[in-house]
Amino acid sequence: MLLPFQSNGTDKGAAAPVLSESPVRSLAKAASWRVTGSIDTMLLSWFFTDDLTIAVAIGLTEVVTKMVLYYLHERVWNRLSLGKSTVVDADGPVVDDIPLDKRDRLVANPPG
Repeated sequence: MLLPFQSNGTDKGAAAPVLSESPVRSLAKAASWRVTGSIDTMLLSWFFTDDLTIAVAIGLTEVVTKMVLYYLHERVWNRLSLGKSTVVDADGPVVDDIPLDKRDRLVANPPG
């Protein structure tokens, strides 16, 4: 199995499209990360306070606030170009957030 950053030596000239994440994907990532983080917070709170009720209250409160903050953080980073590159393939530049079926029409009929 290859990891996304590994190469098997074939198609050295082929470039993978660079796509931005949809808001739904960012939301799903935020939710899964917060479940993991909240379990950690509850266990640490329980360890330090020795009170399971307080630990659960802390965990449930922070799950909502940190999920919202993470989602907003992801959306801001998705708009930044830092570390992103434009990939050009045989058909021209890849345009983010355009479905593949519509991208073909965009390349064939560029705007403007």
